[in-house]
Amino acid sequence: MGNLAKVMEDEGGKKFIQTSSPFLTLVTCEWNPKFATRREEVDYEIENKPYIEARAELGLEENVETYAEPGEDENIVRTFMRGRHESDVRADRVEAFCFGANLELLQAEKVRGSEAVVAWLDERSFEGGRSRSRIKPGPLTASGLYKELKKPRYRPGRPNLPKVCPAGGGGGGSGIRRNPSGINPDPNESPREEPDAERRLIFITDLDRWSIYALIGTASYYQAFALRDALYNHLAFENLIEVTFPPAGLAMFQLAFHLPYYAWRTSQSACEDHRQDANASPLRQSLDISFLNPKSSKSSNFLYEAQISCVVAGSDEYRWVAYCFVDTYFDIGEAKETVQSYHEDSLADEGMFTDPFTFGERDADDPIQKPREYFLEVFRVRIDQVKCEWEQVVANVQENIRKYVPTHHYSLALSRERTSSKVAEDHDSKVRKSRDWVVQVRRLSKQLSQDISKTVDACERFCCKYAIYFRNLPGSPDVHLSLAAIQTTFDRLELLKKTLESLAERCDDFARDLELHLIVENIEVGNLQHKLSEDNKGLSVIMMLYISPIALTASIFSMDKNVMPFIPARFGSFIVLVFTFGILGVIIHIFQLYRTWCWQIVMALAGQKRWVRKTNGSYFDMPQFRKVFFWSRWKSTQGDVEQQLE
Repeated sequence: MGNLAKVMEDEGGKKFIQTSSPFLTLVTCEWNPKFATRREEVDYEIENKPYIEARAELGLEENVETYAEPGEDENIVRTFMRGRHESDVRADRVEAFCFGANLELLQAEKVRGSEAVVAWLDERSFEGGRSRSRIKPGPLTASGLYKELKKPRYRPGRPNLPKVCPAGGGGGGSGIRRNPSGINPDPNESPREEPDAERRLIFITDLDRWSIYALIGTASYYQAFALRDALYNHLAFENLIEVTFPPAGLAMFQLAFHLPYYAWRTSQSACEDHRQDANASPLRQSLDISFLNPKSSKSSNFLYEAQISCVVAGSDEYRWVAYCFVDTYFDIGEAKETVQSYHEDSLADEGMFTDPFTFGERDADDPIQKPREYFLEVFRVRIDQVKCEWEQVVANVQENIRKYVPTHHYSLALSRERTSSKVAEDHDSKVRKSRDWVVQVRRLSKQLSQDISKTVDACERFCCKYAIYFRNLPGSPDVHLSLAAIQTTFDRLELLKKTLESLAERCDDFARDLELHLIVENIEVGNLQHKLSEDNKGLSVIMMLYISPIALTASIFSMDKNVMPFIPARFGSFIVLVFTFGILGVIIHIFQLYRTWCWQIVMALAGQKRWVRKTNGSYFDMPQFRKVFFWSRWKSTQGDVEQQLE
């Protein structure tokens, strides 16, 4: 795996990344200098209004962007997901997952399923060079998260400076607009007033339809672009690590990673994912892999689909939003990552208000201000978590294969050393069970190998195309340590990929050995059956030539005398009949041995074939049958007789 991206410069000194992509060879790698400053020209008042409300007020309901047919009643999920350049596929996927939920029920808090504690929120400002946090709301339900996010993100009445405002939907257009609030800043503002939520962190476990409604119902215009990608990519269960910039409108950045993986868990029964779509299909699937260890009678082993997604997006390095979605449905008890456990840890003696984005490794009250540094820190922790889960999966699969194959690798000699039919049946049953086992394991190994390959490919793309954006950050010595740790994790994932590939090859070899074993056994069985048939032929000859004549003669003499009165009941008659039946048996046996030859002789004697004796052997040439043979020969003989008579 590549360590660093290849950087080139043009004549003007502008840097580019040289990639191995056949479609794009040069990608600009400059971090926009505007992101390093507070962009006071941006109209942050629009951040206080949800996108779906601002869209209606800006008159976009009649815009072609909605793609709605006349009279069509679109729900807010489809309205939100169908931006200016968004496809219906993304909207269909999210809408199907949110089936049965709506914003009105979420606002009324009258829905079962929306009362689970699933969200963590941290909002703070870095204005004036120091961190100021809003009041911590604690663990939140979907309804509670919606209420918190509905609060104004920025204090109203900011200075009346020229503002950059949206001119279209979801990342399009820019323009100049005055302060829409019309409120002048209060010079007597209380210092205890809650600060602006310049940096907003939203952490959600087991993202469900109610959580999505809470996000969509409160996301602003500038957040919409990133949130659309975050929701769709998390539901799609696809690998993605990238740095993107919206191609039009206000210059913004988006840092994202989506890491699918498999979690190996042992339990009495599978933990079902309660999140279902319109077809009642769970968002994540589980697989019972207890077949790997058929001798185990304890708890079953399961593989669970899971994903960790994180998106960091903003207009500059002082104002940005981060989303983190983590699947935890497969864990129970203390092992389960929950916002409630993070909260309880903070209340304990010498507890710390930990940041769940970083899996509780960092103190949330010692925040990272810069988005790129924060993204790298979260990525470092979460990619390591994914690596650990993959290590557990690969190690368990490898251990089960290592134990099974040597003890079930039957040699061909074993099939020749069978002492009884029961032993042979048991052996055949074990071989077939081994074949079924290796087919399942081979399918599992190849599936895991394909999935981890996608993660490794995403890591390689990050190294080749996006890592350059995180190098040489000013005043960030920890960035190099994070990049080095991430590189180490990437290398470990590459090794795990190769291990799975080797396991799949070993299963292929084992499967070929078993197939060859079965083929050889089938040949041996065929040879044995042929030998038995030859032995049966000998028995049949004995029966026909010796036993049957005596049995037939005895049955004739045991009948009533009136049935066959012409056969005298004397010993001589008995011997004659036995001899006669014996001769008939010999004739029948000879006819069976030389059936074709005898039949040809009969046909020739009947006049339907002509035989020509070869002078150099006993081979007989048999010309094709001619229908006029008898008639022409009879006619020629009749003519000769008539001539002689004349």
